[in-house]
Amino acid sequence: MNVLFQKAGARKHGFFTLDYKEDSDGNPRITEVNVRNVAFNGCFAQLGANFSEDIVRLLSDDPSFDRDFKQYEFDDDYVFIRDVDVEPRVLRQADLFSTF
Repeated sequence: MNVLFQKAGARKHGFFTLDYKEDSDGNPRITEVNVRNVAFNGCFAQLGANFSEDIVRLLSDDPSFDRDFKQYEFDDDYVFIRDVDVEPRVLRQADLFSTF
């Protein structure tokens, strides 16, 4: 993202997500950069990062809203299942196949 902001001549700000896919050697490759809320925002909220609520509180000048930078991180074994055809779900990787 540093490269993108630098190329655009913009300061870092706002909300963005990156989509990755592994190449044949297992190296992550960026496939998409989204500068908006994404379909699986509900999954983030289930794990404590409620971006929709943060945005509403920020835009409404909620005096109790913590404006300090936050970097949310999640355990590596979570799997986010997008809500294209069903409600969004968050599962532990080990539970993925036993759940369906």
